Amino acid sequence: MSKIHILENSLANMIAAGEVVERPSSVVKELVENSIDAHAHNIQVSLFEAGRKKIVVEDDGEGMDREDAVLAFKRHATSKIATSYDLFKIKTLGFRGEALPSIASVSRVTLTTSTGSGVGTEVVIEDDELAVKDAPLRQGTIVSVEELFYNTPARLKYLKADFTENSNSIEMMCRLALAHPEVSFTFYIDERKQFQTTGRGELLEVIKDIYGHDVAKKMVPFHFSNADFAISGYLGKPELAKASRYFIITLLNGRNVYMPKVQTSIIESYHDFIPPTRFPFVVLSFQIEPALVDVNVHPSKKEVRFSKEADLRLALLQNIPLALREKNLVTEIAVAPKTEKISEQMNFDLDLGTKTEPMPTRPIPQASQDIHPLAEDVPAFNAYVAPEKTLTSLRAVAQLQLTYIIAEGPDGGFYLIDQHAANERINYEKLQRLFNRDLVVTEPLIPIVITLSPSEVTLFSETKMALLRAVGLEFEPFGVNAYKVTQIPVWAKEYDEKAYVDELVYEVLHEDRLDIPKLRTHVIATMSCKRSVKANDRLSLADMQYLLDTLLKCDNPHACPHGRPTIIHFNKYELEKMFKRTGV
Repeated sequence: MSKIHILENSLANMIAAGEVVERPSSVVKELVENSIDAHAHNIQVSLFEAGRKKIVVEDDGEGMDREDAVLAFKRHATSKIATSYDLFKIKTLGFRGEALPSIASVSRVTLTTSTGSGVGTEVVIEDDELAVKDAPLRQGTIVSVEELFYNTPARLKYLKADFTENSNSIEMMCRLALAHPEVSFTFYIDERKQFQTTGRGELLEVIKDIYGHDVAKKMVPFHFSNADFAISGYLGKPELAKASRYFIITLLNGRNVYMPKVQTSIIESYHDFIPPTRFPFVVLSFQIEPALVDVNVHPSKKEVRFSKEADLRLALLQNIPLALREKNLVTEIAVAPKTEKISEQMNFDLDLGTKTEPMPTRPIPQASQDIHPLAEDVPAFNAYVAPEKTLTSLRAVAQLQLTYIIAEGPDGGFYLIDQHAANERINYEKLQRLFNRDLVVTEPLIPIVITLSPSEVTLFSETKMALLRAVGLEFEPFGVNAYKVTQIPVWAKEYDEKAYVDELVYEVLHEDRLDIPKLRTHVIATMSCKRSVKANDRLSLADMQYLLDTLLKCDNPHACPHGRPTIIHFNKYELEKMFKRTGV
């Protein structure tokens, strides 16, 4: 008797659902992406009991006729692709034809749809049984998913607490809204509105609607394009830096995706502005020719591959710092009113019963068309926001705790300058100009011999040696499986020379790369730190003034090479408010 048999269709769908439908937020993602592919202008999503009881996604898209509405629940039935060639130029969000049958296999689904002509269709599917009847003639589609995982209790058991599942769904909706500012999204949980976007195509407006007015005002616009890709979006100022990578939001061709190399490049491009323990808050949208992108890495379509990631990485490393340096990045100190409790919505640790609105009776609210993205001026800190200016002069007044310089500026208030961080920045840019001009080499102070394994000797080709030569390392054979280092860059003397050489050789042999700009930046930053004045160093008023004058001539005077701020501004308005001189 044969041991191999063909699985029943319902069982095959349940297995597929294991990869496509992980939790309520997965259902939200798949259904909303279908609405976007149907060219919907308004999409409303409602969750009940964290999505366990019911999920409703309603749109005003193209809708389906009766034949398509029934076919949509067949596995691998899709309108998005037709041939194998289409897989190499995916332009839609959903394309595998797995979402609806997978969702229907683990829940009770009702689909109501119409193209706006003929007769509307309602399809009800439960336990693999499908029923069809007439429905109202309203263009668009409504999908209602009830009792999620009712027939797979093991999956239901491992769902998290309601607030966690709600948080995941909110985050999914936020990412979809950021990826598609041209669509109006309205999101409800248990009949209370969580957020709404206008769908007017303004990304900054969506950032304001989701993260708040104060965050939106601290975003720097970013644009770059070449023959292969275009990048647009917003870079958070250093003061918006976070404790995790969670807020590095990358959108590719309208899809929220994870691109590890791109994310690493964004972090590295901020190295001059924020400390290494902090991460930037950015929202960047990448438009890339679909033929260069592989979205078939995983059924969730979360992670993608891109054939020209090296070029993209270089563009980010070069242009993000340029965009940030064009802005005034001096940290402003603002005082919050004592009665105001400040919370950070971006953490999504939400009290879902507050700051929400009841669900309206109309099915899909229409977006207002006459509001500027930042017109509703309700700053979170209720603080005066000065217009951005380039800081051109500071007058040293005194030294505080032998660590900070107190200075006056032309705009009132006062400035605190970290003397060590400021001197680090000055030395860093001087050494950058020096080392970028000339590579100075020398012989090791103590002879260095590296011993490789037989397999490593095979890898130690002329190509690899050329990479090491580019950073000033030269080798010559020195017995069996051993090489003597005959030349090192002068900056290596700042380190343990042997450890320095071993680290570079290992990186070249086993990772087949050598990030020379990153290495040089790290070395220069370390040398700058060692050469700078320290905390507890006493400075004369003349020394302080020279330090300030030189700092303000730097390309980036706002942060030390390790990303810590050099200057903090206490503005005149806040001082007068604290002393009750403004009537506030």
